[in-house]
Amino acid sequence: MTNNQIQYMIEVARTGSVNQAARNLFISQSALSNAIRSVEQEFGRKIFHRSSRGVTLTPFGKLFIAYITPISHQLEQLYAMRNTDVNSQIPSLSIISNGFYYITDLLAALGERYSSNGLRVFLQEEYSGNFLEPICNRAVDLGIVRIWSCYRSYNLEEFSNKKLVYHPICELQIGVDLGEKNPLYNHPEPSIAPEMLAGYPQILHESLDHGPYSDIMGRLNLPVSSVRYVVDSRATIYELLDKTGGYVLNSRKISLDGQPRLELRHHQWRFFPLKDCSVRSEIGYLTRENTVLTPEASTFIQMLKDYLLRDIIPNY
Repeated sequence: MTNNQIQYMIEVARTGSVNQAARNLFISQSALSNAIRSVEQEFGRKIFHRSSRGVTLTPFGKLFIAYITPISHQLEQLYAMRNTDVNSQIPSLSIISNGFYYITDLLAALGERYSSNGLRVFLQEEYSGNFLEPICNRAVDLGIVRIWSCYRSYNLEEFSNKKLVYHPICELQIGVDLGEKNPLYNHPEPSIAPEMLAGYPQILHESLDHGPYSDIMGRLNLPVSSVRYVVDSRATIYELLDKTGGYVLNSRKISLDGQPRLELRHHQWRFFPLKDCSVRSEIGYLTRENTVLTPEASTFIQMLKDYLLRDIIPNY
């Protein structure tokens, strides 16, 4: 598989369309189709499902793209080193996360802070078992991760085995986000009992629907819903929260005045902790052993701590 083929496969996966990917890559549709066929033959597995509506990744295809994406980023970094005068390189920061909306806010503020000197920011979201690989192989500087307390021992052992260091920042309450279409949005109490969510659709990322964390709903005593939206995009989760009466599992600390906290980002979402919930989650960051953070990474981590600890009571 060539470097061009790697770029082709990533672009097709990103756009979900061979036609659109070919236009973006400035190659013919037939050339792109031949490249896809060649790679699938090389690996002996189908990577894309094809239909009249476009292309989607097969289960193997999702794993395939997850593996080749950090390779592509590493190649970009190598080419940048070759083509750029070392003395004039712009500082860079690369982060992988489980997908938290406030990271984009922090990165935007970080960019403004470094506007005079320049800053190249790379942000990747990953929810699968390949989350740790970009950190291990130095494709990214650090990872921002959420850990559920019921899986904490397993996670810490996995980090240690891969020679990664986990730096906890704060512990959070587990609860649900509700949109204005859910009747419980105006619930007068500061928390919600799990059984109150019976009959409302569940909206969740696919990583919580299958895999090692798929039993989390049962651990939290959340009722089985007849309607479940399983998606692979954090943005889609909150679009569905606005459009349906569903709920999203989340974790944060309610405001220090004791009132349920409103998140205002174009729409309003209300967070309620789950009543009598023994499970907690925590936010932390991962680095390789013996890693010294760059000034840009250190500044970002301090901004992250300031943001979280402003609204969340730390336990460390």
